[in-house]
Amino acid sequence: MLIDTHAHLYWDSFKEDFDQVIKRSIKAGVTTIINSGVDIKLSQAAVELESEKIKFYSTIGIHPHDSVNYFSNSTESIHRDIERLKQIYQNNSAKVVAVGECGLDYLFDHAGLLPSPISKNQAKKLQRQLFQAQIDLAKKLKLPLIVHCREAWDEVLGMTKDWYGVYHCYSGLPHNTKYIIHNTNFLVSFAANITYPKNEYLRQAAKTLPLEKIILETDSPFLSPQSKRGQRNEPANVLEVAQLVADIKGVSLEEVAHQTSKNVKILFNLR
Repeated sequence: MLIDTHAHLYWDSFKEDFDQVIKRSIKAGVTTIINSGVDIKLSQAAVELESEKIKFYSTIGIHPHDSVNYFSNSTESIHRDIERLKQIYQNNSAKVVAVGECGLDYLFDHAGLLPSPISKNQAKKLQRQLFQAQIDLAKKLKLPLIVHCREAWDEVLGMTKDWYGVYHCYSGLPHNTKYIIHNTNFLVSFAANITYPKNEYLRQAAKTLPLEKIILETDSPFLSPQSKRGQRNEPANVLEVAQLVADIKGVSLEEVAHQTSKNVKILFNLR
């Protein structure tokens, strides 16, 4: 009983072998997949995904990388798109379980993330504005947040301190981990980058966090585990994440699967 809490199975790379991906997921013990939206179009695509063999849920959100699209008229255009996300939820309230993937990403050395003439300060302001609008939407809809954070932990923790959800694909340092444990209502989601040799700090975070604070994901098709680096990631690989967490914490795979699935069901109110 494993749950992949964050995947993007609407991605083009899954079109040709979607059924095989689902079969491998089931074989690995995956019972449920949550497909996360990253813009208006893909939030709609996520909610439209169906499978007769596995439970699908979805989320509605706009990724921080997309904030630059609101540069010319941020207030009006962000409000318009928030209303469009709200409409997707209202049309699919039984399937949409969270707002996100949203957040802050200040790692600006990605190609195309900071197009001219936008400065870093302007981009940060746009990201904060877009993120706050989605926090407000989550509160209005009484839904948890799926939060993306890179190089912006102080601001993210400050902006989300009075709500709840999950810090997706966790990348926090030890002081962030301790703060999350003692001062937030958020869970931490580990993806397969916890298996990368250089990411000992993530393995330490998994050791520090109580199992009741942990959930699992793949972020498919991105971030394949170390054993499959360079290949497309898929939900079946959440088993490898679960096994590593079990090894780190010195408990059985079954205990990790049971507790993380319980955490997910409570957080997202899954039935």
